[in-house]
Amino acid sequence: MGKVRIKYVTGALREHHDRILEALQVLDKAISSPSPDPDDILKLIQFAQHFVDACHHSVEEYVLFPGANRAGFPFAGGPIYVMVSEHGVGRYLARIMEELYKAWRGGDQEAYRDLVDYAKLYIEHISQHIEKENIALFPMLESAAPEIQASRTVEEIERETGYDDWMKVLEELKAKYVA
Repeated sequence: MGKVRIKYVTGALREHHDRILEALQVLDKAISSPSPDPDDILKLIQFAQHFVDACHHSVEEYVLFPGANRAGFPFAGGPIYVMVSEHGVGRYLARIMEELYKAWRGGDQEAYRDLVDYAKLYIEHISQHIEKENIALFPMLESAAPEIQASRTVEEIERETGYDDWMKVLEELKAKYVA
């Protein structure tokens, strides 16, 4: 277990947030298309599951939040509790999108309408979540403790979850949907 500068971790997380917001913009454009490309929709759902949840939320849940808790920032009844709870909501919405995608690709056209509705919920939820972290939580944590104890690193989690591959996928989708 080593010490890490909290601003280093929040800086990396803010960069993740920028990429996630770009992906949400692409998702919005893709679901608004009159003829959505099913492969692109699937890639965006997978981005939500593998980059947003497995990579980004893991950095928060394995590095930032436990380190802040150990440094005296409370979990129970505090903003970290709220953020972890919101991670669960995001995970749930991504799972529903995946199930609706499967139903749509299986021929259920009504499932696509529901998928669009859940994608919009996901976009709104994650956008608000990012705003809370960037504007309120991260500055609070940065002022509370300059360093935290961490058993894992940002780079280790990014490597394990295919960060570079997901950034390539995002760039390809941005080129297609965001001019």
